[in-house]
Amino acid sequence: MQIIVTGAQGQVGWELTRRALGLGHTVLAWDQAELDITDAAAVDHALNASGADVVINAAAYTAVDKAEQEPTWAFAVNQDGPAHLAAACARLNIPLLHISTDYVYDGAK
Repeated sequence: MQIIVTGAQGQVGWELTRRALGLGHTVLAWDQAELDITDAAAVDHALNASGADVVINAAAYTAVDKAEQEPTWAFAVNQDGPAHLAAACARLNIPLLHISTDYVYDGAK
């Protein structure tokens, strides 16, 4: 099975990549340098060319304090990026697994 892991240099992405390779899967381990998930056209192009059987999105903007200073970038990575991946995966009929946080924000701040 060919698996794309986005956010592959992060803690979760790195471990998922390591485990999938250990199970004999082919893994395209992509970080922001290989695929900017905030760029819808780049996501479409990369997934079209990949031949992937499944996409696992572990990319995230995780610096909570910094995210308050850079809300546009945080939303781009944590909201728009997964939406671009989901749209491209839906068009190509590729299953998408999205890894997220267990934190819930009330939106008051």
